[in-house]
Order: sequence, then C-alpha cells, then structure tokens
Amino acid sequence: MSELTLSSEAARRYVLGRQGLWPGRRWAGKAGAAAAIRQMEAVQIDTISVVARNHDLVLWSRVADYRPADLDALLYQDRAFFDYGAILMIYPIAELPYWRAIMRWWTTQRRVHPPDPAVLDRVREELRARGPLANRDFAAEGPATAQRWRSGKATGQALYYLWLTGELMTHSRRGFDRVYDFLHNIAPLDGDGALPGVDLAAAERFFAGKTLRDLGLATRAEWTRRTGVALRRTVPPAEARATLAALAESGEAAPVRVEGQKEPRYAPAADLPLLAELAAGRTPACWRPLGATTEEEVTFLAPLDNVIWDRARTQALFAFEYVWEVYKPAAQRRWGYYTLPILHGDRLVGRLNPKLDRRAGVLIVDGFWLEDPALANDEAFTAALARGLARFARFHDGAALDLAAIAPARLRQRLGRLVKQAV
Repeated sequence: MSELTLSSEAARRYVLGRQGLWPGRRWAGKAGAAAAIRQMEAVQIDTISVVARNHDLVLWSRVADYRPADLDALLYQDRAFFDYGAILMIYPIAELPYWRAIMRWWTTQRRVHPPDPAVLDRVREELRARGPLANRDFAAEGPATAQRWRSGKATGQALYYLWLTGELMTHSRRGFDRVYDFLHNIAPLDGDGALPGVDLAAAERFFAGKTLRDLGLATRAEWTRRTGVALRRTVPPAEARATLAALAESGEAAPVRVEGQKEPRYAPAADLPLLAELAAGRTPACWRPLGATTEEEVTFLAPLDNVIWDRARTQALFAFEYVWEVYKPAAQRRWGYYTLPILHGDRLVGRLNPKLDRRAGVLIVDGFWLEDPALANDEAFTAALARGLARFARFHDGAALDLAAIAPARLRQRLGRLVKQAV
C-alpha cells in the first residue's frame, strides 16, 4: 500500500476532528458527553478552578449543552467511566481490566512503596465498617511518611496507595475531595465475582493502540511520550520502534506523511477512509456538526486538552506555541495564569486569559492575544469570537462579560455589541 500524504491543513483537520473539535460540536447532552470521552480515549482531570475546571472545559468545547452534572452522573452513578492515575484521567470502565494489569505491575515492581501496614489495615477496617469514606473522615494518626504522596496524613497516604494499586476506586466526590470505596463494590464483575483477567503483555498491546487513537497522527516520539503516561514507565526507543512496526505489520497502524515534515507519522489504519476524504478536501459525513462550525463560532481549548497536551506536537502540527504558565511566578508570565488557545476553523489563532469573579457573576477577559494582529479587522472572525464568548459566558451561569482587556478598541467595541446580541 502506498503511503498517504496529507497537506498541513488536512492533518490539522484530522487531528481536531478525531478529537471531536472540528468542524464543530457533534455531540449533545449526557449521552454526547459519554460518546465524546470514548472518542477522545481519555480526559484529564485537574483541580484548578479559575473558570470551569479542565475536564469540564474539554467537554464543553465538544458537547452542545454540556453540564458538569452529566459527567458526575456518568462517573459516579452510571459507572460508565472511572478516574485513575498519578496524571489523573477519566477512562471508560470497560478498560479497567487493562489498567488492573498496570496496577499489579506497579505493585510487584515496588514502583510505589506501601505506607505502614497497620495504617493500611485500619483504613480497610474503617471502609468495611462505615462504607465509602474520604480522607477527611479519618482522624490524623501518627506522622506521615516522608514520600511524595498526595496527603500529609498517614491515613490519606494509605487511601491514595490503595487507590493507586487498585484495591480502592473513586466512589464519588464531596466537593472535589475523592470519596473511596473497595473496587469490588464499584466495578463490574464477571460470573466468578472477579474482574476479567488481563496479563501485562495484553495490556501493553491495548495501550499501544489506544495511544495511537488518542493522538490520531503520531510520530514515534509523540507516541512514546503519550504511551509512557499509560504504562507509567519510560518506553525505550527500541521498544517504541518495534511496537509501532508491529502495529503497522498487523494492519492496526498506517504510515502517513504530512507535507513539510520530515518524520513519518502513524495513524489508526481504520481511519484511512477519513484521511482520504480529508485529503480530497471533503468533510467526513460522520463529523457533521449539530450547530455552528468552528469557522462560524470559535471555541477555547482547555490547558490540558488532548490536542495540545504535548506542547512540541502542538508546535509541529499547528505552528502554535502553547505554554501553560499557571506554575510560573507572575513576573515571568508572557501571557497569563490560565491562558486558553482560541480555535477558529482548523487553526489556533490566539490566546484568551479568562478569570471568573463568582461573587459578582462576571467573566473577565484578563488578557487577549492574536497570532496575527490583522485578524482583529476581520469581520467574520469578530462575529465568530463574539459567539464563542457568549457561549462561554452562558456556560459559566450566564456571567456578564468584562472585555476591557481586549484590544484594539475597535474590536472590543464591536465584540461588546455582538455579544449582547448573541447572549
């Protein structure tokens, strides 16, 4: 089979479309949120709440009429998904047997050292006696061990260890605090009362394909970085070469070239018909949006969105530098604390730094930067930006918009008029 070559435009559209961002939102409601997560392969959870949290912004950008309550129901009532990992992600519950293989490997390899056995036993006893519990439900007991844990309490470290190694799962959340319960009380079991068994080799094969579907188009280095997150270990170059070659040999992966890029990429072979459509300049029928396209209404990408998660890849595919400056001192920030890339059409055209004053009910645009300043004079872009801002404000409980930081003044004034019409 000859190697397919894509234009930069077709490559961008495929990566965005496979992740549900282009040409517009194609899912709606709670069922749409579930479909989006499955299509994306994973959604990263983050605690920071400058505006909505990362996972909610990710789904808002893909799902019409998305509500955070829908995700809570999918996770903690329907049990269709679960959260897991030191880099905390949401995954389909059907994948749990593969993750269990990774959990077992971590435990046997002593990649995570257990806390005091007596504290582990006490936590287990309390959970059996009292049902699902959060860290705050335990009184402090003894000094915490000097390790890199997510809690300063010995019981908190025990809960996190038991969760990380698979004995516990997230039952629910109280505020944003995790409430724990035993895996067998939450996960679907087979007829013998146990999860279906998957060995480590099968799990690693599964994650090799999952990473490829997540990325859509991946160089070997990009695939290696993302797979390492799933396997929770470094993937050596020789292993990466052998695995991708095996995926190509088995027909699961297909080599693809992107014009202007030296290094070949791999795509899921099942997506070759989609890639052919895009290469011919057509939009796949299955990607038809429910409403406005991203050309007609911009959207804002969450800082940990799958599309921009790998910053080097974002630069290579979109010619867009994205730095999440949340951990930088204020004086060292070039853009802002919680800057969101602006998606217009199939391009990342600028950055928005939002801030939500919850008490006053005002969504503040605290910073705004366009890659090409001339875009401020484009009437179609201005209208698309206004519609995107209006939707963003509605998602934040109909917050009023403060656009004072947007420049030039002509753009700010026109946006103000258009946003009022769109709200």
